[in-house]
Amino acid sequence: MQRKVLESLYNQGGLTLFAISDEDALPTEALQKFALALNAGARFIVIDFSGKRPLTGNTPFQAIDLSQRNLTTDDIDQIYTVGENITFAGPKAIPTTDVEYRTLYHNIKRLEKIAPQVIGIISLEQVENVGNLVSMARLLIMNVTGMSVRTASAFIEDVKEAQKIEILWLSKERPARRSYPKARKAVRRSANVSKLNFNEQPEEFARIAKKIHKVSILTKNPLDGFPRIIRNFFPLLLLFVIVAPFLFVTDIDRSDSNIRDRIQERNQLSVAPSFEYTFDGVETMQRIARYAIGRFDAIITNEKMIKNYVAKTLEDNGFGVTSWEKGNLNIPPKGTTIRFSRPDEIKRPASADTIGAAWKFWTSVISDSIAYLTEFYHEKATPTQRKHNGIDVASRQGARILAPFGAKAWTSRDERGGVIIALVRKEDVILFMHCDKLLYLNGQEVMPGDPIATVGTTGHTTGPHAHIVTGLVSKKGQKRIGNVRYDVIDPIKWFYKFKPTSK
Repeated sequence: MQRKVLESLYNQGGLTLFAISDEDALPTEALQKFALALNAGARFIVIDFSGKRPLTGNTPFQAIDLSQRNLTTDDIDQIYTVGENITFAGPKAIPTTDVEYRTLYHNIKRLEKIAPQVIGIISLEQVENVGNLVSMARLLIMNVTGMSVRTASAFIEDVKEAQKIEILWLSKERPARRSYPKARKAVRRSANVSKLNFNEQPEEFARIAKKIHKVSILTKNPLDGFPRIIRNFFPLLLLFVIVAPFLFVTDIDRSDSNIRDRIQERNQLSVAPSFEYTFDGVETMQRIARYAIGRFDAIITNEKMIKNYVAKTLEDNGFGVTSWEKGNLNIPPKGTTIRFSRPDEIKRPASADTIGAAWKFWTSVISDSIAYLTEFYHEKATPTQRKHNGIDVASRQGARILAPFGAKAWTSRDERGGVIIALVRKEDVILFMHCDKLLYLNGQEVMPGDPIATVGTTGHTTGPHAHIVTGLVSKKGQKRIGNVRYDVIDPIKWFYKFKPTSK
């Protein structure tokens, strides 16, 4: 990535959160100078999410409105005419639902066209539902005083998203090692500015914040070439890498990765307004785009959707729409990191919110980070779609299929479905078709989270995927697996009927 691209990515905007305790006074004037300097002397936008600060909003909208309704072009024009100091205030404005966070994210993106660097104010005492807002930001500034160091430490300790984001800690005091171990670790790896006074030198803090923003971008999109400092110190770095394992002992994670809370992990990811993917030089933009659109909006994509979304994503990341083209595909070089955001240009169907939870569940059953649905259940054929008695989850060849619950395994093989494994319980049955390898035999008891098979291309299939069929056990059922009869039902309906958990 060239330097002009770095500057371009920075100028596209970002959210900086300013966290302050209720015990401390908000440095209003300094904060406004900071916001102005961060935007290179142009207009600035401040959003007070805490609802407890003595800020007066000067727009036609309150801060809470940003998560309740989508701003129109006319709304943006009204906000633009306010002047260089644009402030959203009012009552507590932390979103509480996925929909509200999506709305807030899109509105902030629209506001960034007025002032790229948006400043948000949050309360350190307010930890409930604030995690998603923190993950939306690029930088978290902790305005810590002697009175609020414990409150600030507890905030980072309780909000795990704050442990991952870049932090600017404005105090000499650090979180106590024993009481707040995670907070102390997060602060130690972040920038600490204790010799400067924010009230007296807000412009200097803006300069530091700008550097942190760019460092954050660089860690995900490194500059082209081989920086001189790395070349000069490469032998020392190599020596450190060799010695480090003997100096820093890491505790082994003894949890069973197969029975992790897959649904909770997928839910947290889908709430996030965007995600970043680092390419390996083989993966295509189109495949990740299909996954991204499905993850955000629970939509089965078509070629037109993919083409438009890939072009928009490349532009948003500072690349040309024809970058890395090979035929009809875009294949970024190894190590390239690209941010994928919710597709604004795609009309989200009303059914997406209903299907979303089931989508997350079924893709979490495959141990592939970019699994996605390619076809829904269709009970009858229509002029536009074929009859399809299950759902298809696309995945990479060899990815493990994990048991979503404890059951008895039954296996089968036929020309169309290829290698098949079924999980049978008292009331229901799930079949996974087109498997490559089976990891269980007929009659064996399966534990929740166990790998039961791997994704393959056996039977009639155009690519690696799992064809998933769900059914209700019935003595007069039309289908049979092992010694069990069942009737097929839509996997989406099955999900809401049994409301499965990750265990």
